[in-house]
Amino acid sequence: MTTTDKTSQKPENEQPPITENNCNVERTRQVMSDLYKNVTMAQNCIKTLLPYVDKQDVTRTLHKQVEQYDHYVEKLDEMCEQLNFDPTPAPKFAITMANMGIKTKMMTDKSITHVSKIMLQGTLNGIIDLYRLIGDYQDVHPDVTLLEKQILHFEEGCFESFKSYL
Repeated sequence: MTTTDKTSQKPENEQPPITENNCNVERTRQVMSDLYKNVTMAQNCIKTLLPYVDKQDVTRTLHKQVEQYDHYVEKLDEMCEQLNFDPTPAPKFAITMANMGIKTKMMTDKSITHVSKIMLQGTLNGIIDLYRLIGDYQDVHPDVTLLEKQILHFEEGCFESFKSYL
């Protein structure tokens, strides 16, 4: 065997990079559904919390978050359309329970510290879900993987911003 033959061979265990041509379509769709649930749940919970917030800078922060989640929903809708796929939304029951929980918590304490605590808990749940998604699905479409990481980075920033209100 010549030197050229040795260097042109790939090791048996080396996998080619994941591209749109060799991604796992079913896993990609599952990740998109999970991202859609994450984003719409966060968006819905913030909208439920907003009427209880009096402090203008916190309200402004929450509105910016909703706008960013709107952007992510649009992006996911575009990606799903390209794959001819309708993402599974968060179950109505889960959204209703989350909204009732927020409303109940806000009846007892409308302080900014309490709002921050609620936001931190919800955002942390979203971050945990995103880490799970990123770790479980290594063969999804690269655009979906990129979006996962963008949403994770955004939610980590949201988490940091609400720590200052404690």
